[in-house]
Amino acid sequence: MTLFAVLAALVLEHWRPERPGQPRRTAREWLAWLLDNLNAGGEQHGLLAWTLGALLPALIVAGLGHLLAGIWAPLGWAFDVLALYFCLGFKGASYLAAGVVRSLEQDDLERAREKLGVWRPNLLLGADASSLLRQTLEETFRQALARLFGVLFWFLLLGPAGAVLHVLTHLARDSWHGESAFGDFARRMAAWLDWLPARAMAFSFAIAGNFQDALECWRGQTTEWGDPSDGVLLAAGAGALGLRLGGNLQLSAGALVRPDLGLGEAPGLDALDGVVALVWRAALLWVAVLGLLWLGSL
Repeated sequence: MTLFAVLAALVLEHWRPERPGQPRRTAREWLAWLLDNLNAGGEQHGLLAWTLGALLPALIVAGLGHLLAGIWAPLGWAFDVLALYFCLGFKGASYLAAGVVRSLEQDDLERAREKLGVWRPNLLLGADASSLLRQTLEETFRQALARLFGVLFWFLLLGPAGAVLHVLTHLARDSWHGESAFGDFARRMAAWLDWLPARAMAFSFAIAGNFQDALECWRGQTTEWGDPSDGVLLAAGAGALGLRLGGNLQLSAGALVRPDLGLGEAPGLDALDGVVALVWRAALLWVAVLGLLWLGSL
C-alpha cells in the first residue's frame, strides 16, 4: 500500500502542483505564535516549542491515520496520500526556479533576487547574474531534499507522521532562524532528519547521472563545504551533471568566498532543466526500488 500511496501522491503533485496554501500558512502562524510566547532565550524553550510545533502535530497525524485505517482501510490509505501530497512541493519549487531563470534571461536582476528570496529570507543574494544563477541551482537541489526526497524518506520510514515531522521541523528552523539559542534545537533536528536522506539522494544522483564524477566530487569536495549534508548533496548533484557550483559569490557588499563544487564549466541559463530532470530521474529510481520490493513481497 505504501508504494501506491507514493505513486498517487506524486501523480497529484504533477497534476495539481499548486495546492491550497492554508495548511502551511496555519503552520507558520502556529510556529510564529510559539516563538512569540515561548522564547525566553534558552535552548530548552526551543525544545518545548519544537515539541509543540512539530512533534505533537506529527503524533496527531499518526493517531488520526491509525483511526481512519481502523474504520476502513481505503480511508486510511486516502489520508496517507493527502498527507504526503500536502507535504510535497518540489514541482512548485521548480516553477519558481524557472521564474528566476526567466528574469535572468531578461536581465532583470532585481526581480530574480526577489523571487529567489522567497525560498530563504536569510539568504545572501548575489549581485550579478552568474552568482544568482548558481544560487538558483543550489537552492533547487536543496528544495528537492526539503520538499521531495526528505519527505518521501521519512514517509517510507514512519508513514505520514514522518513526512509531517520533516516538513514542520524545516518550517520551524526557517521561522526561527534569527533566534540563536531558541532555534538551535530545530536546526539540529533538521540537520539530523536530513543526514540520511541527503546521502541517499546524492547516491541516487550518481546512479541517474555521471556516477564516477558524482562520487569523486562527493569524496573530495564535501569536507570543504560548511554544512556536511548540504555539501554532499550539492557536490554529488554538480558532479553528476558536469556542472560547477559553489565558488565565490559577488554580493552588493563585496565577495563571499566559497569553495568550488562539481566539475566542468560554469552553468548556463539552460542548466536548470538538467537539474530538474536529474531530480525526477532520481525520484523515479526510488519508485522503481519500491516497486521491486513490493514485487518481492508477493
